[in-house]
Amino acid sequence: MTEFDENNSNFTTEDTMSTPIYLSQNDSDLPNGTNFIPERDYIYDEIYIRIIFISLYTVVFCLCFFGNLLVILVVTLSRRLRSITNFFLANLAVADFCVGIFCVYQNLFIYLVDSWMLGEFLCKMYMFIQQLSNTASIFILVIICIERYFAIIYPITCKQILTPKRLRFIILGVWITCILYSSPKFYWSDAITVNVNNVNETMCIPNRKKYNSELFDVIHFVLFYNIPLIIMSLLYSRIAICLWNSSQQLKKQLNASTNANQYQGLCQRQSSRYRVDKKVTNGDAKLLQNSSSTNMPNANSSQNVLAARRGVIKMLIIVVCAFAVCNLPFHARKMWQYRSADYDGGSNFSALFTPLTFLATYFNSGVNPLLYAFLSKNFRRGMREILLCSCRRRRQQSNRNHLSLHVGIQRHASTRSTVKANATTVTIVNNDHSSECSHDV
Repeated sequence: MTEFDENNSNFTTEDTMSTPIYLSQNDSDLPNGTNFIPERDYIYDEIYIRIIFISLYTVVFCLCFFGNLLVILVVTLSRRLRSITNFFLANLAVADFCVGIFCVYQNLFIYLVDSWMLGEFLCKMYMFIQQLSNTASIFILVIICIERYFAIIYPITCKQILTPKRLRFIILGVWITCILYSSPKFYWSDAITVNVNNVNETMCIPNRKKYNSELFDVIHFVLFYNIPLIIMSLLYSRIAICLWNSSQQLKKQLNASTNANQYQGLCQRQSSRYRVDKKVTNGDAKLLQNSSSTNMPNANSSQNVLAARRGVIKMLIIVVCAFAVCNLPFHARKMWQYRSADYDGGSNFSALFTPLTFLATYFNSGVNPLLYAFLSKNFRRGMREILLCSCRRRRQQSNRNHLSLHVGIQRHASTRSTVKANATTVTIVNNDHSSECSHDV
């Protein structure tokens, strides 16, 4: 994508912009109506490049669209999943769903189409919603992290603080803050028309003359990458340590109960070997069997708790790593552009690398429902219940329709048989005995 560079008055391949135009670095001022000739062919004119990027963007779009839509539906329809965490997850899914709707294919459209054809207002809206959905997604990730920290480390305090009314205010404050933070993008963005080889091309770009892009990108890097990464790393590390310590204590208790069961089994074998009194021996055996049978479910439940806590620790590590890895290329390219003199915005490498950095950030929005929702047993159970309920309702409705149709046919048949029986009944009068008898024909 292209962006107007205020410092040397040329175009450089840049993010959130329109069609890249390759220019010589020696180009001087380019007033309106000036013609210039690209130095080399545009790499996205190659068919295989288009196929690769269309395929990658389609995969990311499907993850963002269908994954987050399913999370929204399941959390909304399932009563089991109406909790504080899932309330935040639903809002995260809304933000990531907006990323899929308003950002993914629009970003691809900028690279594959020569000119922006959606007008200036939609250009401003595209820039604004792209910034809003991305910042809201990261903001809610941090809110979920803080909520999980208090829920696990300070569960009683968490229940007292996070009341339903306060939850609504928190989410409302998150969205209002993100809207205010992203609103300058609506003012800074413009649909600029330039003349390329006697052909007018329109580009959707932020106008660098209206703001200091380097300062804004550095602030964005600190506020929405460094600080969230530090907060999530510290709090999730604290949660992981707490779960690990409690798991070790639970493991010791489990080993102690196992040793106790082994000791009881040894006592049982000794009592059966010497058999002093059969009644006493039989009573002890029953007592030991009952105690061992009552301890076995506790051991199994403890093993399940240990496995669940290990799964939570692994998920927390994956969440932090996914956020760091997916968002790092975008910010690294920004810092490389501003800090390095070797950055060439007109190279083929830059033309391919720039959309891949956007694709990585969009991929994080598609991975979030997989990490936070689909890895949860409660979520999978709620999704299964909703699907099964819908199937049961369809079956019950079909059974009702079939039953009503069957009853209607039976009633109709019985009515016809009654009419027929009445019509075919003949009364014969016997003169000798003066009696009546009915015969069915």
